[in-house]
Amino acid sequence: MMSDFKELELEINDLTEEAAEEQLKAALRQMNGVHTARITQSGVHVIYNPLGITPEEVLYAVRQAGFTVDYAQMA
Repeated sequence: MMSDFKELELEINDLTEEAAEEQLKAALRQMNGVHTARITQSGVHVIYNPLGITPEEVLYAVRQAGFTVDYAQMA
């Protein structure tokens, strides 16, 4: 059920090239618990299942992919 999903907004300033955007989306979409990952003007918007993944795990994956998270907010 979609209402069980949570949202996370990540501000990522070093996300400047399309190839980097695709790399980040691919890294997030392969994670169990991530429903969608959409690039926004300031970073990425993630919809996830909190029963499958935590916000901290999402942040860790973004950092492991080589990006710096400047700000994170649960929506």
